[in-house]
Amino acid sequence: MRRTAFIPSLGAIALLVLACTSAGTSVPSVPPAPSPTTPGGGGGSPSPAAAGALVLRVVSQGGLLAPNALRVQIPMLSVYADDRIMSAGAVPAIYPGPLMTTVVFRSDGADGAAAILKAATDAGLTGPDVTYPGGRGADMPSTVITVIHDGRRTVTTFAFLEAPASLAAPGDSAGQVEAAASALLGRLQGGDTFGGTAGPEGAYEPLGYQVFATPAAPAPSDSGLARPPVDWPLATPLAALGKPDPLGGDGARVGLVTGADAATLGPVLANASQLTGFRSGGQVWTLAVRPLLPDEVTAGGG
Repeated sequence: MRRTAFIPSLGAIALLVLACTSAGTSVPSVPPAPSPTTPGGGGGSPSPAAAGALVLRVVSQGGLLAPNALRVQIPMLSVYADDRIMSAGAVPAIYPGPLMTTVVFRSDGADGAAAILKAATDAGLTGPDVTYPGGRGADMPSTVITVIHDGRRTVTTFAFLEAPASLAAPGDSAGQVEAAASALLGRLQGGDTFGGTAGPEGAYEPLGYQVFATPAAPAPSDSGLARPPVDWPLATPLAALGKPDPLGGDGARVGLVTGADAATLGPVLANASQLTGFRSGGQVWTLAVRPLLPDEVTAGGG
């Protein structure tokens, strides 16, 4: 008998490879990072060296969502050693919507990340990489949980993540792991403090952006919604951004914007909508943008 399906309530993203604006090199979105504590440990504050390192990430991978949509979405959850827990913010139900999805964060206190890592270990998510198959069709996405521990990472893929634990049959080890992983995600999404004290929360201010640029003006569904383009604010023109983007078609580019350029670009992006065109080099471009999370900025050299 199938157990009740766990359906994530937050935004999803496939694991992606980012293109660097300066060198055009690839950057992993989940780089290896030190652990704030040993997997079997009883908690404790993360060390200064580990603060800000990625501890756990949950993404939704595959399914029917188009690649262009997948790669600008935010992970369901990203947990850091300084105990920031990040996810996608609410998306206004308007058209045109904002150009870029907001990232929000909360904190469970100084010991929260270590407690979350221990909970992931107890759930069976820090052993070897494992894929748990399911009975759903290929049109449904898989849930991928990456846990960073002891300087290495474990990737666990669930074709069908289920809950609750009470419905996992005795002796069904795979079912027990699925149920435990589902329960952990439920606690993270539900605001559980994992024994810590709730800390700051709010909107994350990105330190970098992944930009996909297509050499064509945005095409509104209603011509009355069209707006004048704005000027691309950076010295590097969009035609020279990063490297060619094979998914965007002829002339499309993809690259990272970090550092001082990100500080300049950020306010412009925050005020842009999905129908905002960007004028660069005598051409109007359509942009798709994803804010970089802290570990992605580090991996990109920002």
